[in-house]
Amino acid sequence: MPTESDLRNRFHEGTQPSGTIDVDAVLRRARARRRPRVLLAGAGSVLAIAAIAVPAALGSFSSPATDTAISTGGDSAYSQPEAAAGASDGTELVMDRPSAERLNLCSAPLAEVAPAENGLVLTVEPVTASAADHGIPAIVTMTNTGDAPVSGTTGGHPALTLSQRGVTLWHTNGVQTMIAVAVELDTGESLQYAATFEPVRCGVEDDAVEGFREDLTALEPGLYQLSAAIDFTRNDGSTIDLVTGPAVRATLN
Repeated sequence: MPTESDLRNRFHEGTQPSGTIDVDAVLRRARARRRPRVLLAGAGSVLAIAAIAVPAALGSFSSPATDTAISTGGDSAYSQPEAAAGASDGTELVMDRPSAERLNLCSAPLAEVAPAENGLVLTVEPVTASAADHGIPAIVTMTNTGDAPVSGTTGGHPALTLSQRGVTLWHTNGVQTMIAVAVELDTGESLQYAATFEPVRCGVEDDAVEGFREDLTALEPGLYQLSAAIDFTRNDGSTIDLVTGPAVRATLN
């Protein structure tokens, strides 16, 4: 296509056919024919840029949100299953019963406790000791009597209760060492704990404080009963089971 300069030269040089021609009108029409094509190309360029820029912008905003949900364990489709279930997210389980250490209180009748649903049972080896001893050792065994394996954790020591004729004389009390014992027991398997008890009689007032008085009345020689209890937290964090067992003879000489 001749350029605007070529058209002007041809008209001035007389190389075009004779007749009256409005050179300016011709040039305006030529420029008008080119203008729409330039505008369309420009519009196409703008649309192409927008099509690329919008997804990029969405990606830049969505990625940090996803990273935050994963790293903080927030309520999100990206959260871990444990966090969504509220089982291993640090939430403290609240028991609707006394802890093992507060199961049997001084001078109160022994609590009646149903067997643990998971089949765990605590048994204590019969004890014979002097009534003048302190910190008398006892061996406590946890056994899985159920039909399925159990897994969870317990404290380092079971709570012992020394009783006579169904009334609590003494029970584990005071500050306890914070130790977690991993429990993985198949059907019929057992593990043992070590614990101690004192041959003394506590009173109602002793349960009002963290630890018992030091001048508790010593027990007379005779036959007593000794039982154990422990809190068992399931690995899925769903329940804290109270595990107990039958009382056995404790003979004080």
